[in-house]
Amino acid sequence: MKKLLLIISLGTLASILILSSSSCKKSKKWDYEKGHFSTTPVNLSFLNTAYDDYNSTLNQSGETFPLCFSTNRKSNGSQFDIIYKLIQIVYDWETKDLSIKLETSGNLDVAINNNSIYSALSKINTSANEFGPFMVNMGIKKSTNSNWGQYYSYLFLYSNDVNGQQDIRFVENRDQENYTEAKEVKFLNSSFDDAYPSFNKNDSGLYFCSNREGEFNIYYASIDFSSRDWPTIFSDTTQKQIVKVNMLSSDSADKCPFILGNTMVFTSKRPGGYGGFDLYYSKFEDGHWSEPINFGSKINTAADEYRPIVRREEGFDNDFMIFSSNRQGGKGGFDLYYVGIDKIPY
Repeated sequence: MKKLLLIISLGTLASILILSSSSCKKSKKWDYEKGHFSTTPVNLSFLNTAYDDYNSTLNQSGETFPLCFSTNRKSNGSQFDIIYKLIQIVYDWETKDLSIKLETSGNLDVAINNNSIYSALSKINTSANEFGPFMVNMGIKKSTNSNWGQYYSYLFLYSNDVNGQQDIRFVENRDQENYTEAKEVKFLNSSFDDAYPSFNKNDSGLYFCSNREGEFNIYYASIDFSSRDWPTIFSDTTQKQIVKVNMLSSDSADKCPFILGNTMVFTSKRPGGYGGFDLYYSKFEDGHWSEPINFGSKINTAADEYRPIVRREEGFDNDFMIFSSNRQGGKGGFDLYYVGIDKIPY
């Protein structure tokens, strides 16, 4: 008896869950152990190149899960753009074999998603450097223009340095199939570098990193996102209360916050690590962030580990984290890796 879990995931970040099974003469009851992601980092070699491939994001809900990430492959190392891929995770419950590869099927759902994301990237990428994408899924909308009669609606947050410093911007297609021109999130930006936005669990605020006080640290903007009116919220120019989160910040660089449930993962050069940037996590409990904990030597190395993102995976006994590293053994520069981590309370 065999049961396959397919997750069409990640991309330029994925997953359609497909449960299929063969008939079983011995029993009519399914009784399988959960899948398991390797707790030793695995190079996503089919996504990586000899150039830098990092700063990924993936969608947390929906049938298809694109992975978007920054790379300088198109310019031979001189300029970063955001690109998009889909991957497929296939787990065999009998053999316990896990394979991860590009999703190349031409089904309708994939085609509609591809069209939407490629359209967004045409508005995002410029002659400057684009970093740190973050996706907000706004659902499937009816379309009077496309051959499919519907389109995927997203809001993409990211940063670029077209003005000389990294500023957070967004594009969206909530009310029309074509994406808007890029707009600055003015209440987050300063005259310094501001990047890597991520929402907290209850939609009451946003975390990002900035070097506005000298070194990169993690900041919090108190914003009510409960309306889910993302385009209006991010178009607002009203000044917001922004504070440095002292528990998450140090005298060294602290960057790339990403939140799932009650847990934030981020990268830091703080003392006590294994060298360069290391990956850390902190839990939000009783109204406060806990002391950050290093992910340890199984994940961190003497090189740099950067921009972690996490995703809940049903059917597995651990969750899925993607990050980038310039460690030895890669294809060159920063490569994308995945690793299994303990389940995150949600």
